Amino acid sequence: LGYPVSGMACRENETGGSLALRINNNKTMYKLYFKQALAMLKENKLLSLISILGTALAICMIMVMVITYEVRVNNYSPEDNRDRTMYVRWGGRDFKGANHGNGYLSLKTIRECIQTMETPEAVAIVSPWRSQLASIPGGQEKKDCLMLFTDDVFWKIFNFDFVSGSPYTKEEVQSGIKKVVIAESLANRLYGTSDAAGKTIMISYKPYTVSGVVKDVSTIAKASYSEVWVSYSAQPFPDDTWAESITGWYQAIILAHSPSDFDAIRQELDRQLVRYNSSLADYKLTLYDQPDTHLEWEIKGLGAMGPDKTKTILQYMLVIVILLLVPAINLSGMTLSQMRKRMSEIGIRKAFGATRGTLVVQILSESMLLTLLGGLIGLFISYIAIWLMRTWLLSNSFASISSVFGGTPALSVTELLNPVIFLYAFVFCLILNLLSAGIPAYRMARKNVMEALNEY
Repeated sequence: LGYPVSGMACRENETGGSLALRINNNKTMYKLYFKQALAMLKENKLLSLISILGTALAICMIMVMVITYEVRVNNYSPEDNRDRTMYVRWGGRDFKGANHGNGYLSLKTIRECIQTMETPEAVAIVSPWRSQLASIPGGQEKKDCLMLFTDDVFWKIFNFDFVSGSPYTKEEVQSGIKKVVIAESLANRLYGTSDAAGKTIMISYKPYTVSGVVKDVSTIAKASYSEVWVSYSAQPFPDDTWAESITGWYQAIILAHSPSDFDAIRQELDRQLVRYNSSLADYKLTLYDQPDTHLEWEIKGLGAMGPDKTKTILQYMLVIVILLLVPAINLSGMTLSQMRKRMSEIGIRKAFGATRGTLVVQILSESMLLTLLGGLIGLFISYIAIWLMRTWLLSNSFASISSVFGGTPALSVTELLNPVIFLYAFVFCLILNLLSAGIPAYRMARKNVMEALNEY
């Protein structure tokens, strides 16, 4: 039959055969498994093609979900501290037990309730994006730019790559000096060079000094993305004059020493909130279970409230399981059908001493070839799908920057081709192989010699 008599080889080894002989027998056996699997592919081309494509599409959809999750949730420059960053974006105004709407936070609220916390490493103040006109004095070039208003702590939380100059300092923010940091592409467009530190830029026809120039940021980094970063004190936005000034135009970004501090930060903020509300007369501030981790921020999107994190993760896990089961059932049926045709081979091999484990390993090895081929094709297709649909996948309703301002998420090849993604692909292929071939292989290998030969 072209197979090594594995049972006889095992008995020979048990009676004193060398380890080298055993290793050579195993190598020969796996080579024959591989050759037979290739022969089966050629013999049943249509079934093989259907199985490979079914596996490829399932792996593709799963990998698109995994890659999208990796890029949007894991650390991503300049947001290299996503794993220990928390966000407080919204505040609710409660008046005598009734909610009177939501809004961003006021400077008063952030300074008295959040910046006074002792557990975090740092707390930054930002004001959400606004579109304003940027130009140079006397220049014809004018560009409508997305601008983010920040304090000096912002530059300590996010790791921007400065190509010229430096960020504005704490003293400059406190004194209200009109300084900005601009993206490299904007500097090249306005000045013809990225070395623009110290030059004057007009923001809505008012002069500002360029403090520094940073490399362009992808819209994937939505917490730090902008084209111009402005000291918030240079364009102050007043707090709301009603509702005891608990809401305004600002948000807080909290940097923890480590992710293990998240619970302690939440507990301290709860205490701070009770203390802060006790100083108010009629209104009460509610923070809707904030601060949020980066994952919770992604799940909530632009709203103050969002789906439950655990429920959302379980839903995604259910989708992945379903995507794995569909091709697994397909491959399982095909494997069982092929095994029935090979019952005589299984019976003869068992008669010559082949163990149940040996037969199971052979069937799994043959199935693994189909799964790996489908997995590699699916992985390749997933990269193409991610690249072509990156704007939709990476800048959806959670971060509508691209659709509003025309930006496209920058996704490098190195961010796609990383060892973690390959590990995920391999694990998916392994699970798919075990689901599809494990049960048929075990059932066929359980049959005794006479039963197998009689079925032939």
